Amino acid sequence: MKPSIRPLPEPQSKPLPASTPEHRKQQDEAMIRALCYSDIFDFPLTVDEIVRFSPETAITIDEAGERLNSGGPLAGVVKRSGNFYHLDGRGENCQRRLDRETESRQQLDIALKRLIPLQGIPFLRAAAVTGALAAMNSPAGDDVDLLIISSRGRTWTAYFFLRLWRRFSHNPDICFNVFVSESDLVFRNQNLFYAREILGALPVLNNGAYDRFIDANRWIFDVFPSWSASADRKRYRLSKSPRWRRRQRLLERMLAGPLGDLFEYVVHRIQAKNLISSATETSMRMRRNRIKLHKRDNRSPILVKFEQRIDNWVGRYRELAGEPPVKPVD
Repeated sequence: MKPSIRPLPEPQSKPLPASTPEHRKQQDEAMIRALCYSDIFDFPLTVDEIVRFSPETAITIDEAGERLNSGGPLAGVVKRSGNFYHLDGRGENCQRRLDRETESRQQLDIALKRLIPLQGIPFLRAAAVTGALAAMNSPAGDDVDLLIISSRGRTWTAYFFLRLWRRFSHNPDICFNVFVSESDLVFRNQNLFYAREILGALPVLNNGAYDRFIDANRWIFDVFPSWSASADRKRYRLSKSPRWRRRQRLLERMLAGPLGDLFEYVVHRIQAKNLISSATETSMRMRRNRIKLHKRDNRSPILVKFEQRIDNWVGRYRELAGEPPVKPVD
């Protein structure tokens, strides 16, 4: 699946299709797909989360609530436990989600204090927490994964100073997994996995660069047309530090112009060489304006598990509805 890139229509600017049996079936299957994806991570969803992450099908809260409580074949696949919806037989994950959410919020509060010095990193324009911690599904002791946006032409300089800070501040569990430049914001791999990661991220530091990043990747709203931001998640922001901001401005003045260009060239060559020589099982991609570092590439295994769950659960829904099963994916 590779959605087309086109401007995002306003959510209320055009009416949804008429509530025909075919349309209701499409909405049911989209909600099952949303639960199939979250089930990979043992993570049941609230009704607004189901709406937010129903792939490729527009649906409102009212429509989702009506469909989820209407009985019929959907009731044979999706069950409710308290405020959470989950696939049949997966109700034990509700308590696991509550426990991990409590742990994640505690970790985030601590991380926000530890990450305040990021405001002093030269040419760093935005930082977003990603992965399990951003999803509020992080076990104790998990890493803090970050997506970093640097200013134009200074990606490797920002990476250099971030590594210095991590080393001398003793923060080995803070991982800079993805670096992108303001000049290269578009994700080439346009699929459900990356759309889910981008929309699920928590921009804890943002001077407008993260908004431009989202705007450059509006294909994500083709994947999740009913997505809307959660007000609760907006509170996770770094406290402003004038002291660190002054240090950032000083370093940026020192590394502006030709001297900064030379520094960027040197640290790019040295760090890229070191990364290549030290790479083992790390999933790594490097360009002048982009660095992608992961201990392992989870995209393919997750998407395979997703398709397997779709085959199972959407297939069960269609069987209960007396329809043909899901067509196998090649």
